[in-house]
Amino acid sequence: MSTIAQLVRDRIDKLDPGAVFDYDTLKLSASEVGSVAQSLSRLRSEGVIERLEKGKYYKPKKSAYGRIRPSENEIIQLFTRKNNKWIGYLTGLLVYNKLGLTTQVSNTLVIATPNPKEPKELDGYKIRFVKSNADIREQDIPLLQLLDAFQDISSIPDSSPDESLKVLRRKINALNDAEKKRLPRLVKDYRPRTRALLGAFLECFFDGIATTDLKKNLNKLSTFELGVSEKALPNKSSWNIK
Repeated sequence: MSTIAQLVRDRIDKLDPGAVFDYDTLKLSASEVGSVAQSLSRLRSEGVIERLEKGKYYKPKKSAYGRIRPSENEIIQLFTRKNNKWIGYLTGLLVYNKLGLTTQVSNTLVIATPNPKEPKELDGYKIRFVKSNADIREQDIPLLQLLDAFQDISSIPDSSPDESLKVLRRKINALNDAEKKRLPRLVKDYRPRTRALLGAFLECFFDGIATTDLKKNLNKLSTFELGVSEKALPNKSSWNIK
């Protein structure tokens, strides 16, 4: 067996069953790609690994009932991390369900990333990509997921905007002061309607968080139809929210 083939096999042997991997995971040089591809093709024919799509594989778990597909988390990691850097994050209905904003679940993984791709399906998982609204840093991901909920507040199923604001108030109240103050900075890259909603929300419920810049940078002639009641957000009119 060639040195490259043995290296590939050894590194795959060290992966946990169910692990998803690509060429970068194996940490071999670009000059070795041809030999690596041949080795992976051989291991696939032996049933050691399975191919998800071009250049992406997984080491299958096996049970008495046969092969077990990769976990949802493994698939998410495949499209959100590269070379130990975050290149995307999970958003959409699955996140809103985990936040307690809706009881509905989805069979589609929605990945926010700076460079969205076409939708795809991998081993039974449906994956849809949307453009992220801000630069992605690991510590900001929970905050970006909250901001995405503000952005989608009018379309979250099985919930009204008023109900969603109650949940989001509890979630933001649980943040530390630095995280709360980070929200107005991150939302500057979102659409005006999201900036207006967050600004009104913070102004109303969280003293000490500056929202002046958010309001100043909104078009005074713009109005935002969000379906939020005055009971849920008493200051909404001063932010042109309908």
